[in-house]
Amino acid sequence: MENVFTCTQKVSVSDIGQDYLITNKGLLRMLQEAANLASSQVGIGINNIKETGITWLLLYWRLKVNKRVRYNDTVTIKTWAYFSKKIYSIRCFELYLNDELLAYADSKWVLVDAVKHSILKISDELINSYGNNTKSLFESELNDKIKLPELNATYNYTTMKRDLDVNHHVNNLSFLDIATEALPDDVIGNSFSDVSIIYKKEINYKDNISCFYEKDNDTHTVYIFNNTTNTLSGAIHLK
Repeated sequence: MENVFTCTQKVSVSDIGQDYLITNKGLLRMLQEAANLASSQVGIGINNIKETGITWLLLYWRLKVNKRVRYNDTVTIKTWAYFSKKIYSIRCFELYLNDELLAYADSKWVLVDAVKHSILKISDELINSYGNNTKSLFESELNDKIKLPELNATYNYTTMKRDLDVNHHVNNLSFLDIATEALPDDVIGNSFSDVSIIYKKEINYKDNISCFYEKDNDTHTVYIFNNTTNTLSGAIHLK
């Protein structure tokens, strides 16, 4: 592989759950941080948005967990990216404690104009700066096509200021928080070792949303529908 970015992070108190082990949100927070650090290294990070006028838009997360770590453990994250037809990038992650693979994940991103919010073609220069690696962690890309089935809403919510990120939208990881509230009381969110989050439309401040829950065999799915904009914002699959 080429251009593998490596960083270390400590598990914080906010990353662990009631069982004292790192949560799925905690894992994704670490991976999100690693992705931003890797992009900052090539001048496309959060601190570069005003200068470059471009940023990355996340389309999905897919996470597989082998083992969970505890508070204050120091983990090593390796991440790299490959590109498809200059349209989107797949960023892969491996998370280790010493030499043990704790979790692995991939994510799909498109490059967008930070002002116009339009999707941009990824230039050869940008691809070369990241390094177009070929190693994939999954046999195929995640099927990110979703359709809201006919279900009754299990949770309703109006977004608050605390949900917003630097882009003035509901943060990507907040989708997981919202979905957790829609799960049945006897379902523990941290018990899932297979997580995917598909993003279709941003959610803004004071948007009213409804969550729809269904279970298919051992897979729990929560669909997030934005009543304010009348659009399906995303889906979270937990297994």
